[in-house]
Amino acid sequence: MISVSNVRKLLYLRRAMRNQWLKRKEIEEIQRRMMRGMIVHAYDNVPFYHRKFREAGVTPDDIRTVEDLRKIPITTKKELKENFSDLIARGVDPSSCWMPRTSGSTGIPLKAAYGKRDEDYQKAIALRPNLACGQNLRDPWAVLTAPHHILDKKHWFQKLRFLSPSFVNIFADLQEQIRLLEEMQPRVIDGYPSALYLLAREMKRTGRKTINPEIIFSTAEHLSPEMREGIESTFGIRMYDQFGCVEMGRTAWECPEHAGYHMDIDAVVMEFLRDGEPVASGERGEIVYTGLYHYAMPRIRYAVGDVGVPTDEECPCGRGLPLMKEVEGRSDSFIQTPDGRIYPQMTFWAIMRTFAHAEEIAQFRVIQERTDAITVPVVRGKNYREGIDEEIRRHIVGVLGGDVKITVSPVDELPRDPTGKVRTVISHAQIQW
Repeated sequence: MISVSNVRKLLYLRRAMRNQWLKRKEIEEIQRRMMRGMIVHAYDNVPFYHRKFREAGVTPDDIRTVEDLRKIPITTKKELKENFSDLIARGVDPSSCWMPRTSGSTGIPLKAAYGKRDEDYQKAIALRPNLACGQNLRDPWAVLTAPHHILDKKHWFQKLRFLSPSFVNIFADLQEQIRLLEEMQPRVIDGYPSALYLLAREMKRTGRKTINPEIIFSTAEHLSPEMREGIESTFGIRMYDQFGCVEMGRTAWECPEHAGYHMDIDAVVMEFLRDGEPVASGERGEIVYTGLYHYAMPRIRYAVGDVGVPTDEECPCGRGLPLMKEVEGRSDSFIQTPDGRIYPQMTFWAIMRTFAHAEEIAQFRVIQERTDAITVPVVRGKNYREGIDEEIRRHIVGVLGGDVKITVSPVDELPRDPTGKVRTVISHAQIQW
């Protein structure tokens, strides 16, 4: 029997597929109306936001446009964690909500509540980029993910092999992952960039050409240029990166034109800020989200810690969804030196590229303990040799300068976080943007 929820998902998906081809102004008007509805709902039904608005001297009548959102103070991760019960809308039973959890990679693990309608809309928005990039409803589809994301329960449409993923545990041995994928022979592979990169590297190392997907999606981690190059060269196809977070769902994605990331403005408002003010097109800014469908637990002007670069450019594909030119990762995935210079994680990929291509190192991580102290654990590659550690240290010092103490040490492996992600750069220092 087809459930009400599944009918809703299909209707939401049809609407989402239609919206992407509307003119920019038409989608922005949809966004404005959804934003207005969310603001009124949050003020009337969510104790946390009622207080926040009152303390700022703001009422829903003051928030008429997306630009007006700046009158509302930002919501931090700490506030989200400490005020969870007051963020649940009146009349919502938390036990009936879907509650995905974040990894806690920033030091603040969180849970986010989605009501039934919220979840259905989130799933529809998440499917839009897959269908837009050529995935068909009955394609064999493999998802490389952590064990707690692996689902046993199948919905009616999955039993009919509609949008029915098969899961591969990324904590399993690489040879076992390859064996499962060889059995599945998926047309579509979806997973963390780090998991896809390790898979591609192992297949290249062993010369295997037994897995031949036509479409690859990456999500949930920052995709570096070197990772993209390694994955695409191994499988001989271009991949599509997607962007989002547990708290907000899918928020931006690459289409077949690869001209940037289409922002899902019929699901979220994305502000790009520096020192609390909007950045210009082409400038880096911290992303602040306002959810447009998160009625069970609204997230208004929520600073998740991601950094991106908006652009006024239009995509040749003709979609009305605006573009984000670059995703630069989390704000704690940047390194700041004592003199104030800021380096994104691709800086370190560029430094390590020669060593990685020569297979002298297999993986690395950059951990900034203090502004003037960085530790770099490296996983030995098959061509690892004595003296590599010092060469890497000198290369990093050559870029960052001598004011930072660099310690490079070989390790057997880099641990994943609880969700299965492998972070390349982790900074415990406070970045001054």
